[in-house]
Amino acid sequence: MKTIVAATDFSPNANRATHFAMQLARAQHAQLILVNAFHFWPANPAETGGNFALSPRAMHDDSQKSLNHLAHELHETYGTDVLIQCITKEGYAMPAIREVTQDKKADLLIMSTVGTAPQSAQLMGSVATEMVAQTNVPLLLIPPSAKYADIRNVVLGIDLDTPPDAVVLDTAIGFARQLGCIINVLCINDKPNDPVVRHRAEHIRHLLIQIPHTLTILPGKDVYESLLTFAHANKADLIMMLPQPHNWLRQLFVDGETERTARLTDIPLLAIV
Repeated sequence: MKTIVAATDFSPNANRATHFAMQLARAQHAQLILVNAFHFWPANPAETGGNFALSPRAMHDDSQKSLNHLAHELHETYGTDVLIQCITKEGYAMPAIREVTQDKKADLLIMSTVGTAPQSAQLMGSVATEMVAQTNVPLLLIPPSAKYADIRNVVLGIDLDTPPDAVVLDTAIGFARQLGCIINVLCINDKPNDPVVRHRAEHIRHLLIQIPHTLTILPGKDVYESLLTFAHANKADLIMMLPQPHNWLRQLFVDGETERTARLTDIPLLAIV
């Protein structure tokens, strides 16, 4: 892992995610790129109380100043071993962030799952889930109360009805090697003893043969609920998932799934793409 990008809107939760990113960059001997995207005209100017910059240049300079201040804070807190680059982009958040990760050939993108306003849990959760569909690099989502710790115990959720893409699974294996962690694979299926299901599970075990791992098959259909229960029971440092077309992250973070979101408040989640 050489380059980590952390996106921030300067909210406390987003900045906490940059602290997580800084510590991970230091552990991986990677450089850290802090990025902020600003949109010149607010969606609703009344919400700003008229207190917004008079020009794109003024907004750019203000953003860059805030990023530089954050970088200084990170260096003061964790030392200067990590090279930090600050990038301000004008435009909507998702395409701007995606452009940075592509231009800088990032290995990982880190974002916070929620903002600070009462309505922001759904809003920011929506941004994060939509980033999964648009990001070109693995995306690590940091819940508000998550604290950085060495990642040693990872739970990987796999739906055996839709086996993961081999390339994506290989990327997950590469992350496990870099982190030096154990992968606890959880497979959910309502027919756990079906020969086809067993064959698919054994194929996954074969692909993971070079990585310390366990593999558990649990009966049922609710992959997400079972995954969260399993992760908490196994004291996981990280949940790793391989996004499927049916948009599992939306079920975790938006559409009123507040109970599931609450249970994710202390476990970072890595979406491998």
